[in-house]
Amino acid sequence: MSGVKRVKAANLFPLVSDLLEKGQSVRLSVSGDSMYPFLRDGIDSVEFSVGTFENLKRGDTVLIRRTNGYYVMHRVCRKKADCFYMVGDAQQWIEGPLYPEQLIAVVSAIWRKDHHIPCSKWWLKLLVNIWLTLRPCRYFILRVYRKLRKIF
Repeated sequence: MSGVKRVKAANLFPLVSDLLEKGQSVRLSVSGDSMYPFLRDGIDSVEFSVGTFENLKRGDTVLIRRTNGYYVMHRVCRKKADCFYMVGDAQQWIEGPLYPEQLIAVVSAIWRKDHHIPCSKWWLKLLVNIWLTLRPCRYFILRVYRKLRKIF
């Protein structure tokens, strides 16, 4: 039997945490549209690695566990001495404060089809910082983009 199996995050992420604690990276398919246009549902996958609060920077994509037990992957938009804030690439709402103990992993690479894109690439960091700066305008930008895609 082959194919993709969908598993609830609550069942999968304890295993992911165990693998990360052993120093391994974990690659998972992206689900949901909150990280669009950088990450696409069912097309892209991400490689998670161990991350530390001390090394977090604006623009990093992180996996956290919310206080209600849900797991979410979004982008760090602001960091303070004892907490950080994050936002999805397709969203305007900022979530936080989030605390170091909520951090599960950091995305170290993106896989688009079979193409490996390290998150350390300068051009990716530049695009991410521009996109974070455009947060107040994202809704309109994405709306125009989707309309243009339908036309062309």
